[in-house]
Amino acid sequence: MNTPPLQMSDPARAETISRREFLHSISTATIAQTLNTKNVPAPKSFGIAYTSFPIRMRQSVQAMANRGPALPAEKFIDLCKSFGSDGCQMDIAQLSSTEADYLKRVRGALEGKEMFLELSISGKTLEDPEAFTRAAGVAQRLGVSRLRVAFLSGRRYENFAEMKTWKQFVEHWQQVLRRVEAQIKQHKLLIGIENHKDWLADELAEMLGRISSPYLGACVDFGNNLALLEDSIEVAQKLAPFVVTTHLKDMAIRPYDLGFEMSEVPLGDGFLQLAKIVEILRKARRDVHFCLEMITRDPLKVPYREDGYWATYEKRDTIRIQKFETSLLSKVSTRSLPRISNLANAPMLTIEDENIRRSAAYAKQTLGL
Repeated sequence: MNTPPLQMSDPARAETISRREFLHSISTATIAQTLNTKNVPAPKSFGIAYTSFPIRMRQSVQAMANRGPALPAEKFIDLCKSFGSDGCQMDIAQLSSTEADYLKRVRGALEGKEMFLELSISGKTLEDPEAFTRAAGVAQRLGVSRLRVAFLSGRRYENFAEMKTWKQFVEHWQQVLRRVEAQIKQHKLLIGIENHKDWLADELAEMLGRISSPYLGACVDFGNNLALLEDSIEVAQKLAPFVVTTHLKDMAIRPYDLGFEMSEVPLGDGFLQLAKIVEILRKARRDVHFCLEMITRDPLKVPYREDGYWATYEKRDTIRIQKFETSLLSKVSTRSLPRISNLANAPMLTIEDENIRRSAAYAKQTLGL
């Protein structure tokens, strides 16, 4: 591979990246002002991501009949509004059509409720110039200026069994982003790449710094990098210069023999310093949206004590392990982590709705979003 692995150990390189980040933040401010977003006060910043509704989407009539989107756009907008949301982050696949009249109706529904919209697209859309052009056209008709994307559907320590395949993954997406950057610029869209249990914060920041585009940034997930043994405050600080959008969540963890389990929990029930993370990100981008991702599910296992977990790193990072165990794993939940897989459909859906309702209330009343 011609591109060296993403590392921040070289002081000269780190200094260069820091300068690039500074220039990047300045250029981002410039383009965002052009888009009438950067310095305009944004009192309405609380959104709900479609990923907060996996149970509802699985149980929907459309999903069961295998016809159309599981949670169609207009129904999703109404649902988010019913929870007190100022906006939503919607998967582009939730749109039943790309016809102009339909998109006009969806946009009208948003404007009538005074709600913002962000779209989530797949990595495959960035890989295909024609697909991205179509997605950009949809975004334009809907009045959307920000897109969220994740490059990995699973988790780094589960998807990659060796360093070689991880490096191929890294190089592939570096090439895709360099290639698509001109298209993104043409359409004046901001793309937020999520830290999706794949990139360490330094790795994602370095990749964005290398490309140095005001149109490419991060969708900063508050809790995902716990799975990579990283502190959420430090993740926010490193990705703040690039923040485009967010996934707002709280987390609870408990150890087990091979590592720890982690769960999304209603805002305020976990141990993340939510107000501090909000402050860090809002300082970097005044108009950033905080899109709730309250996934109601069984806990995820993070087997960091197994050798296979470290297959995509040069070595087992004992310093990172010690820091995580001392500063984070010591904050284990005193309660059992929530489990829902043994429940019937109706109580499962009730819990999902209650988790979102409680989180929305906390976001508004405690975080002031």
